[in-house]
Amino acid sequence: MAEEKSFTEKTSAGDTSIGFDYQYYYFLHRILNLGTGQSVGLEIKDDVHTELDADFNILYQVKHTVQTNAAGAPIALSELDADLWKTLYNWSQVISDKVDGREEITEQLKFVDKTEFHLVSNKSHSKSNTFLQLVVDYQAGDGDFEPLRAHIDYLTSKTQDAGIKKYIEAVAQLDLTVRKKFFEQLRFELECQDIIGRVKLSIREKIIDLEKIDGVFERLDSRIRSDNFLAVKSGQSIRISFEEFASRYSKIFDDARSKKLVYHRFEPDLPEDIFAQRFIKRLIEIDAVTPSDDELAVKYTEHKLRATRNLDRWVQDGDIISDEVEEFHDDVFAQWENEFEGSFEEDDNLKEVAAAARELLKILRRERFKLNQTDLDIRFSNGELYYLSDIGRIGWHRDWKNNV
Repeated sequence: MAEEKSFTEKTSAGDTSIGFDYQYYYFLHRILNLGTGQSVGLEIKDDVHTELDADFNILYQVKHTVQTNAAGAPIALSELDADLWKTLYNWSQVISDKVDGREEITEQLKFVDKTEFHLVSNKSHSKSNTFLQLVVDYQAGDGDFEPLRAHIDYLTSKTQDAGIKKYIEAVAQLDLTVRKKFFEQLRFELECQDIIGRVKLSIREKIIDLEKIDGVFERLDSRIRSDNFLAVKSGQSIRISFEEFASRYSKIFDDARSKKLVYHRFEPDLPEDIFAQRFIKRLIEIDAVTPSDDELAVKYTEHKLRATRNLDRWVQDGDIISDEVEEFHDDVFAQWENEFEGSFEEDDNLKEVAAAARELLKILRRERFKLNQTDLDIRFSNGELYYLSDIGRIGWHRDWKNNV
């Protein structure tokens, strides 16, 4: 027996949110399968739509359910399913839309002839769904529409749900020739559950190595979500062509195919006491940071964390090996050692020592270090210096080893 939900659970936005995400990721999946001259839109002509060559459209209604059967799998699509008939109803209204100039049957036929209608859902197939089987039989058979027409009439009388009855009747009211062509153009993509897996498979088919797929997915997902948000905010519709996709996002794929390292984005977890870090203390002792400059201390800490987190991620992803990381640290240490030696005079006073130390820091901050054929950017290179200082391997003051 199903557990009764509380009012709060019933009104939770979780079910709606996952439905929107499911629709978005299907949109992303369709983008990755575009061909030259084609485009994909989100919530313009339908939940998702694709414009193909020769003025041919594919409309996608994308339906997600969180309801499960006794085995824990998504429920099946029944022949009186509200999602099914509301979808067919919506399409019947699109087909006969007077505002779009399709009041006449000839115009409706032209539209249906150049349109496919896809219902996409994570719901499963049902052997008891006679309606879907009759649709398949009609499409594969000799064009006899009568069994399907008669079954639709039967479903109208069978249902006790006034809303579903209205939906079925609206479909049945389409002109017979239009209706027959409409059902020829219907497609059902059921059991489409692992939509993110489909997106990643599409990325793999762009000749992306297995270990790079997650990184490409994260960058692409982040960029397209941001671009969609900005488009909606500025009042634009969300539509992208193959050419636009190639222009805006091809670098993500190029980076993944190259041997150059690609930076990963993340929100750094800052330590509770920024000024307790050893590398910050080293900067304070040469007056490169003041004990009250929170903003600068946070910025330098973020550089350090960005460098260390990316190094860890690259090792985990197999982009580099741990030996290369150690060699990288040694190379940076050697550059620091070369600059450190000779930076101070024996008779320098404390003020002159601090000034010379800041000059040493300034020189090394200009360096862009190199790792695995990649010239690292300034923030990363600076972060590496701060990391080596933080682990006690390098310093700036002449007497840094003697200072606490």
